[in-house]
Amino acid sequence: MSRLRKNAAPLAITVCLSLLSATALLVAPPPRKSPGRFHLATFPKDTLWAWERPDDLRGIDRARFAVAYLAATIRLAGGLSVDGRRQPLLVPPGTVLISVVRIEAPAGSSDLGDPELPRKVAEIIAAARRLRNASAVQVDFDARRSQRAFYRDVLMDLRRRLPDSVPISVTALASWCAGDDWISKLPIEEAVPMYFRMGPDHPPAERPGWSYPIREPLCGGAAGISTDEAWPRIDFRNRLYVFHPRSWNRVALENLEREMSHDQNPS
Repeated sequence: MSRLRKNAAPLAITVCLSLLSATALLVAPPPRKSPGRFHLATFPKDTLWAWERPDDLRGIDRARFAVAYLAATIRLAGGLSVDGRRQPLLVPPGTVLISVVRIEAPAGSSDLGDPELPRKVAEIIAAARRLRNASAVQVDFDARRSQRAFYRDVLMDLRRRLPDSVPISVTALASWCAGDDWISKLPIEEAVPMYFRMGPDHPPAERPGWSYPIREPLCGGAAGISTDEAWPRIDFRNRLYVFHPRSWNRVALENLEREMSHDQNPS
């Protein structure tokens, strides 16, 4: 796929100034309340992450699995650049799709001070969703503390651009869900704590069934796991996102089904 083109900003809408106060013109409208959380509840409970690699998922049960595919990567190092998905993704007709956009902003090489940058990033994320008319959006950004205000502005702008029925999901560092409540007021329907690649503070667990404290309600309904690391203790009533480090194929899917069945029905 060639690089995404940012949509031109819409023309200003003519309004009757006599009906608006000068103060109102200076205040951005608040984000709309979204019924997106209700719509998330209607999605298949298990979701396969399809990253930047060729994936043929035509054999999945679309009633059982949704597919969260990497639609684009936004890089904010020395400016703004966008790489759209280049690898093919095949799914059964009618599969629930979630458009994932990753944001990369390395420390020391990313200037997030441009007041127009959140708007530009939100435009790209919204445009990426429209390419396949995905049912939801997921943003993947390991925001540092100094980048949180920028991230909040992106999500606020994004919420205004999406239809009310389109949920916003974000991936979350597990620490955000344990004792750091900064995500509690974000305009999102869910945060997915990532229980893999957790870094030096929490090396990969050798045995399944390990636990991690979750205190943020937005993180309580979903979990992100990987097929190549031991899984934590999982409430299988929650939404489960599964990452596979290679292309999904029949064997990988069969192994996943077997593992999930074993965990839900331990001997």
